[in-house]
Amino acid sequence: MASNFRTCPQCSTRNRLDKEFCVKCGEPLEGVKAGDPAAVTAKKGKPGFLVSEERDEAQSPLVPLVFVALTVGVAFAGWRAIQNAEATTPTPLAAPPVAQASLPPVGPSQMSPGVQAYTAGMAALRASDYVTATRLLREAIAAANKADYRLGLAEALEKSGFTNDALAEYETAAGIDTVNVRFTSEWAKALNRAGRNTEAVRVYDAALQIDPENLANLREVASLHLRANDLARARPYLERIVRLQPEDLTPKQNLARALEATRDLDGAAKQYREILAVMPDAEISRALLSDVLMKQSQPDQALQLLEEGLKLDANSPILHREKGRILDRQGDKAGAVAAYQQYVRLAPGATDISAFTARIEQLSSSLEQ
Repeated sequence: MASNFRTCPQCSTRNRLDKEFCVKCGEPLEGVKAGDPAAVTAKKGKPGFLVSEERDEAQSPLVPLVFVALTVGVAFAGWRAIQNAEATTPTPLAAPPVAQASLPPVGPSQMSPGVQAYTAGMAALRASDYVTATRLLREAIAAANKADYRLGLAEALEKSGFTNDALAEYETAAGIDTVNVRFTSEWAKALNRAGRNTEAVRVYDAALQIDPENLANLREVASLHLRANDLARARPYLERIVRLQPEDLTPKQNLARALEATRDLDGAAKQYREILAVMPDAEISRALLSDVLMKQSQPDQALQLLEEGLKLDANSPILHREKGRILDRQGDKAGAVAAYQQYVRLAPGATDISAFTARIEQLSSSLEQ
């Protein structure tokens, strides 16, 4: 049966026959024959096995191919018995299987001028020869205005320091191929690197229109909002990340913060409790949850939560500090002083130590009166 894919000679990814460039690395596929090359880089698996390491565009990244070598063993005694019984010439052993010759590499003569210039330009780019790469990639674009050519030129220009020209090329590449999220994502990343964060968010949103469940893009745009301390705008992206990857605790904690900032205290408490169920020693999550409980007018539950944490780690400065703040609000001056003193002792270099030292002195003076 004829193969319905071509294997990238650069990264071994399988691509559909209608693809001109590798969907993973952008390598030109012109002149590459259908099917797999016979010579496959292999590594040792179990004894007696060879495991293929090639990649497949339509399948999982590792598609192991197991070849079992059939060993023809002839016992010496049996061979002698046959030799003595018959005067005929012994039957020769079957010849070992001969490996099929690998596909010949694609040479420049088999490429169109545009592909030839692009291939040479990308090689120069990988070699950090950005001047040569820029010239060759411009030649490729002159031959054929393709998104991969524009993307290569954008990278060469960016690394040469021509940021504005590079951003224009990233945008052009995304405009040529509006279906492949790779081009829009690269444009958004370039805007982010250039510090143009508002534009980066807009382009990341465009990329998420193409691929709504792209975790890398969701994380990037959420990070941009978190760095701007805009938790309300970060919230919808964090909700999608947590839904797609619930076992990752970092976005879960950021989501809890965003929910708290948008006054969804029940939602925030739920996220913090889920974190503590997996990681009971997550003292920051415990402290933040105690603050949420105080906002919900549940001081007893907040204190109980902190005491449970201190049983796990009696030397946690942040838990002593939060315990002191709750006791201080409840009017338990002696308890607050004891907790604050533990905080000052355990975290002498903290930026708020002077404020808590002053509070200890104030509370202690009132106790003496």
